[in-house]
Amino acid sequence: MRLFLPKCFLLVLAISFSLLAEAQLPGSINIDQLSDQQIAQLVQQYGLSGLSETELVAKAKEKGLSDADIAKLRARMQGLSGSPEVQKSGSPEKGKRKTVPYILPKQEPDYINGLVIYGSDIFTKENLSFEPNVNIPTPKNYVIGTGDELTIDIFGYSDKKQSLKVNTEGVIRYPNIGPIKLAGLTVEEARTKLTNTLAKIYPGLKAGNTNLQLSIGDIRSIQVNIIGEITRPGSYSLSSLSTIANALYAAGGPTVIGSYRNIELIRGGKTIATFDLYQYLLHGDLSNNKLLQDEDVIRIAPYTARVELRGAVKRKAVYELGANDKLQDVLQYAGGLADSANREFIRVSRFGKQEKEVFTVPMLQAASFVPQTGDKLYVDSVANIFKNRVSITGAVFYQGQYALNNTPTLKDLLAIAKPKEEAYKERAVVRRLGADYTPEMVGFNITDVLNGKFNLNLQREDSVHVYPYQEIKELFKVKVRGEVNRPDSFIYAKGMQVQDAILMAGGYKDGATQKLVEVARRVRDTSSAAETQRYAIILSVDLSKSENQPSLNTSLEPFDIISVRKAPGYKEQVSVSIEGEILYPGKYAIASNQERLSDLVKRAGGLKQGAYPEGAFLLRKTFEDLTANDTIILKNKLATLKSSFTDTTKAKAADSTLKDDMKIVGIRLNEVLTEKESLFDILLQDGDILKVPKKVETVQTFSGVYFPKKVVYRDGLGLRKVIRESGGIVPGGQKKRAYVVYPNGEVRATKSFLFVRSYPKIKPGSEVYVPVRTERKGMSTGEIVALTTGLGTLVTLLLTIRNLTQ
Repeated sequence: MRLFLPKCFLLVLAISFSLLAEAQLPGSINIDQLSDQQIAQLVQQYGLSGLSETELVAKAKEKGLSDADIAKLRARMQGLSGSPEVQKSGSPEKGKRKTVPYILPKQEPDYINGLVIYGSDIFTKENLSFEPNVNIPTPKNYVIGTGDELTIDIFGYSDKKQSLKVNTEGVIRYPNIGPIKLAGLTVEEARTKLTNTLAKIYPGLKAGNTNLQLSIGDIRSIQVNIIGEITRPGSYSLSSLSTIANALYAAGGPTVIGSYRNIELIRGGKTIATFDLYQYLLHGDLSNNKLLQDEDVIRIAPYTARVELRGAVKRKAVYELGANDKLQDVLQYAGGLADSANREFIRVSRFGKQEKEVFTVPMLQAASFVPQTGDKLYVDSVANIFKNRVSITGAVFYQGQYALNNTPTLKDLLAIAKPKEEAYKERAVVRRLGADYTPEMVGFNITDVLNGKFNLNLQREDSVHVYPYQEIKELFKVKVRGEVNRPDSFIYAKGMQVQDAILMAGGYKDGATQKLVEVARRVRDTSSAAETQRYAIILSVDLSKSENQPSLNTSLEPFDIISVRKAPGYKEQVSVSIEGEILYPGKYAIASNQERLSDLVKRAGGLKQGAYPEGAFLLRKTFEDLTANDTIILKNKLATLKSSFTDTTKAKAADSTLKDDMKIVGIRLNEVLTEKESLFDILLQDGDILKVPKKVETVQTFSGVYFPKKVVYRDGLGLRKVIRESGGIVPGGQKKRAYVVYPNGEVRATKSFLFVRSYPKIKPGSEVYVPVRTERKGMSTGEIVALTTGLGTLVTLLLTIRNLTQ
């Protein structure tokens, strides 16, 4: 007794210390000094595995770990992710079974002659693998085998739970009992055997106050052989809860010639089941989809009979026939006929013994007609014809198609379609096909038909058209142009007057005169047989005074043209621009049509110091297109002007002048500013642009020289020297035709008198152009023949005229 009390005391004390240690926070733990095994135990003890990062940090802080220790622990846990301890701590919840590895299905279904083999597409669905649910309650007919983990739960007067694995000998070893052979028994049979065996140590099992429950924990894998016409034949390791369909999916399904209806399950050398996949596809029946056992063999035989079904059915495909299938069964496999199907017959093309055969099977015989392998079945669509259709279009309220039996006559059809008010009632037509299928047309008066004076029996496919007035006559319009806000053409209405048309055009512009409004009227005399010399009838209307009632009440007629003029004393502002080296550049409005170039320069404050008046040029709008030479010269002038700009916006404005279809006017601004009544002091026009550049100290060469370049200007610089400094004349260059374009746009050409050649003077900013001779091509053979023939014809004609005059 003395020895017993200290031992009990020590045991209680040890338990108390253990609980106390468990309750303490591990904040003083040094993570770096812990071994991998201790880290795994710590993770398992505090439930830190399987948590998100946020949950792990919160749980670790709850246990007293610092942020630094948490970071170290997290790094150690990641390093131990492959260790058995961590794997064990992070394993799935106890009681859940492992699934079989995922196997990819087929990439695409099988096709024959462009038709899918019915059923082959099911093996391309990733979400339909027939994968068994391994976490369902254990089926009572499940046969126990090697590798299964059995959970034996004894409860009642006695309470004991054991998880034991069936070893390779097919037995389990139960404590205090020894080996018990359970392999080959179903779950129910094994439960009965265990109850009888364990009653030796648990008498309550026989007395009834103790119960035994048997379930399967982790299930075993089984080996199944799949042979025959299968996409991937071979031996497969599957879950022991797998079925025939699961094995077929794992192996990729039958081949192109494999059967979907004759799939045999062979066990112990005997066929114990035949699986028909069509029963599942068509009826959802998996009753014959047997559970597989270890060493089972699945054999897929070649198909026995197949047919191709096309045409107006819901699912066109290649279908495998059963032993007793009829044509009606094939149609059911296809989901039935399409809405547009011809329901009178089905066409069948068949391979005979030596020749092909064709059958036309009435739909009433589909239940008895037996298809044969290789048959091609075709269901026609209903013909695109109507047996009782008539139609009406045009100016009616209810146009469209009608049944002939409801509207047998023209009057019946018009009564139901109801002609509109704008319908042209004097003439409508019925279009139909004659007995020989040639088009015919029958005209009628709508009023006569509605009043009963005329009627017509309609025929199938008759088409009636009622013309609207707008369809059979030209649309009447009047046109308003000139000084109005929205000149346009407008629909004519009876009673429309001149001021009405002007108001429709948005009213008068600011400069319009109402004193002289002109109306041009079309000559619409259609009764006269003689040609008239008049083009139009011109009316002058004064709308300026309200008391002038005859003019105000001038009524319009169709196709009248109303012209509103501008008042002679009304003038809009006219603007010109001055740019470049000027004191106040910009746009200026012209006060009168007598304002000149010199006036504009004065108003702009005069030239800046450094301006080059000899290089100034004027751009003026023209109605003629710019030639290639005009464009080149203008671009060069603008480039010279742009080089003097420091502001990019001004340079862009200079570029925009090319878009206004403008030409250079040669001026001499230096003479305009120094001489009174200079010839070049021209009158300004709307849109003129005067450009004054800086003085340019170079001369530019173009075209027929070896190296077109800028040559620095100096006193005594002549044209020939400029050409020499540009590399000389290229072959074909015409020095005697060289010309100079001065900065102001003037052009001077080389002159020749006898043997003396006078070259134009060079000024700063000048541009020297040397033309290049173009090669002359001789006449082609065709041109020579044409010219000779023409001359011969002319000579013959002249001789004939001379003979006639003699």
